[in-house]
Amino acid sequence: VTLIEHPFVFTREVDDEGLCPAGQLCLDPLTNDSTILDSLFSSLHSSNDTVPIQFKKCCYGYCIDLLEKLAEDMNFDFDLYIVGDGKYGAWKNGHWTGLVGDLLGGSAHMAVTSFSINTARSQVIDFTSPFFSTSLGILVRTRDTAAPIGAFMWPLHWTMWLGIFVALHITAIFLTLYEWKSPFGMTPKGRNRSKVFSFSSALNVCYALLFGRTAAIKPPK
Repeated sequence: VTLIEHPFVFTREVDDEGLCPAGQLCLDPLTNDSTILDSLFSSLHSSNDTVPIQFKKCCYGYCIDLLEKLAEDMNFDFDLYIVGDGKYGAWKNGHWTGLVGDLLGGSAHMAVTSFSINTARSQVIDFTSPFFSTSLGILVRTRDTAAPIGAFMWPLHWTMWLGIFVALHITAIFLTLYEWKSPFGMTPKGRNRSKVFSFSSALNVCYALLFGRTAAIKPPK
């Protein structure tokens, strides 16, 4: 069973003899009744073809080429028809419609078309590996609104920001203590330094590193 979806599956009319000079002969009977389908295909392959010509179409496209190549490689024959209700398949009123309904009802053994995989369908039918990917998007106009002053904090949760600033101040405390204990450090008292390294200096260094800036002080030892 297939479904018309350009550029994967196209259809054109058959010639005057009911044949397809190019493409694959398929039926468009507007039904998914397996008994009617079996009868139509039996008549199609018999010497006395009574299938109405309006049911006959020529199917072609990317998916049809793929199906023909698969049949050639795996050595099987197939009859092709277009799904009766023109639907992909959804759970509605207690049963599946479209391609999925034809597969579950036994009208078809395989569905060949552009067929999206979703959770509901994958629970009732098996899909092949994806052979084509698309990227769909929606464009909307941006709102002309001024960002609030705290917008830069939106990327992280407030608990993360709290942890960052607590860790920053703890780092500044230890940086100050290590600088005071260093024999070459700029300690606040006792070593006659022209400049001293205080807790505020450590905070200045830590905040400069946090925001990617340079601190106008002599770096700690």
